[in-house]
Amino acid sequence: MARQLLGRIGLRRRHDGSTLIRPGGALVLCAIVWLLCAATVLESIWLLGAAGWRFAVLPAAVSAVVWALLWAPRVVVHEDAIQVRNVLETWTLPMASIDRVRLGAMLRFELMPADDDAPSRTITAWNAPGVGRDRPRERLARMDPRARSGGATDRPDWAQRLRRDQLESSSYAAVEAWERWEAAHGHGSRAAAAEEATPVRRVNGELITVLLVAVLATGARITL
Repeated sequence: MARQLLGRIGLRRRHDGSTLIRPGGALVLCAIVWLLCAATVLESIWLLGAAGWRFAVLPAAVSAVVWALLWAPRVVVHEDAIQVRNVLETWTLPMASIDRVRLGAMLRFELMPADDDAPSRTITAWNAPGVGRDRPRERLARMDPRARSGGATDRPDWAQRLRRDQLESSSYAAVEAWERWEAAHGHGSRAAAAEEATPVRRVNGELITVLLVAVLATGARITL
């Protein structure tokens, strides 16, 4: 139940028709950390007035790091492309450039090779929800001799459990979108589109700047 709730929190449909994917647990953690940092800053200013800014630097830096690592990274699914934003870089992947979408422990996109001899490249969305491990109760049930002898109620095998967990993951929206695009394009038209589709990589300069400012501000606070 809690897992499904976190999945709904991390999945958001936007007004332009795209779907934004982030881990629900990361969003909850961001909210808790930001509330604590804000309370610390307000208490410092309330008690010390303008001099309280000295005690606001560290909470502000912590808030910036949490934003950079847990809030800013995301996957945005569009009708014809998927945007994978990691910490330092953002990839825009046209659907035609994606050879396969894999959802396991992490969400991965295998790209079409540039030519027949080139190796396939994989882009990992490190902050996207993946598929969890087997539940301890199910693992113990499979070890029960009665289950192996047929004395227990039939339980789903590994492939069935994986499929179930994939469907429950909010990252399945990316898999579903690519499968829908793949089904709508025949092999010939897909191959032609793949020749013109080029993944675009962009460095997250604004995020790097925020992290540098946080580090420098913390260092200045310590030395002052």
